[in-house]
Amino acid sequence: MKRRIIRARALATEGRPLEDKLIVLSGKKIESILPATAAGRFDRRDFISSRSYLVFPGLVDIHCHGGGDLNTNTVAGLRAAAYFHASHGTTAMLLSIFFKSCDDLSKMAGLVKAARSLAPLHLLGLHLEGPYLNPVARGSIPSDCLCPVKLRDIPKIVQAGQGELKVITIAPELPQAERAISAFRKAGVIVALGHSMATVAQARAGADMGATLVTHLGNGMRPFHQREPGLIGAGLSEPRLAAEIIADGHHLAPETLSMFLRGKVGDMVLVSDCRWSGGSGEKPAVKEGAAYLADNTLAGGIYPAWKGLRTIASLPGMSIWDAVRLAARNPARVLKKRGLGRISVNGRADLVLAGPDLSVQRVFFGGQEIFRPISQPVKKL
Repeated sequence: MKRRIIRARALATEGRPLEDKLIVLSGKKIESILPATAAGRFDRRDFISSRSYLVFPGLVDIHCHGGGDLNTNTVAGLRAAAYFHASHGTTAMLLSIFFKSCDDLSKMAGLVKAARSLAPLHLLGLHLEGPYLNPVARGSIPSDCLCPVKLRDIPKIVQAGQGELKVITIAPELPQAERAISAFRKAGVIVALGHSMATVAQARAGADMGATLVTHLGNGMRPFHQREPGLIGAGLSEPRLAAEIIADGHHLAPETLSMFLRGKVGDMVLVSDCRWSGGSGEKPAVKEGAAYLADNTLAGGIYPAWKGLRTIASLPGMSIWDAVRLAARNPARVLKKRGLGRISVNGRADLVLAGPDLSVQRVFFGGQEIFRPISQPVKKL
């Protein structure tokens, strides 16, 4: 099996970055990680380039509705949207959808199954926002995609998900919500708390029943108050809850983002919440760097997760190595996907090669190069 060798000026690991390394790829795997001084052992034709890169694991986006102004309700559209994100360094994603009906959920589950082998990244399944959300905090989610909790419907929802339903967002303060959280957890679905006016006590009760995640912390929830911090306070203080953040410069002010990260950087999960455009609800309009509905409601992001990674890396006290942890390792841990979001010997070769300005230069998925900018010429030896 032919080897391919990447020169890394710095390499993201679980701890401190490793400098001046060679990453040896064999098939879909990383065969070895060697000192740069070992370059003489190899034929120069095995090197992908004479350049050295900053090397990161492929990003894992667990909250993404679409991208590239593409309709994700078709196999071709979902595949193209996946490439939009893959070309910006995301090599695994959950497709986020709203709940219309069990039939629609079943259709979307089948779509993911059909697109999986064609997509240039890991299509991990579905994240269902709703239907058990607080109408007061629904944000851009259409009102007809919400309904009261009906426990008898939960087995139908799980069955319609065809094993592709991996995460569901629920407002924990709704009547019967705690029992719904428990039922979904018993069915193997990760429960996130969000689109909610919950008090901190109600949020903690959700964690008691098995919720482990907060959907886009600070958005779609009760505003923070010093004596009733609500779901924001629970998301920052409750060790059983990881928390999504959107770092696109629109959903959270830089000061808020810094405060959240200082409070819980080890359990924060960077997501794109990209709605440009997706296949659920009213098509949002793109303006001033975000997606908005006609009534000017903020309706999600338009950028891939790499944008958020660069934003976090630029904050005081943060580094690119901190940011990649939030964008790769932490979301993989939430999903219990041990083989994703990390660089290790014998691990999958899902890699992002970046320049010193953090521009994406090359992307590898399972050892195959799937993206290179036009400005990067094919190697000539």
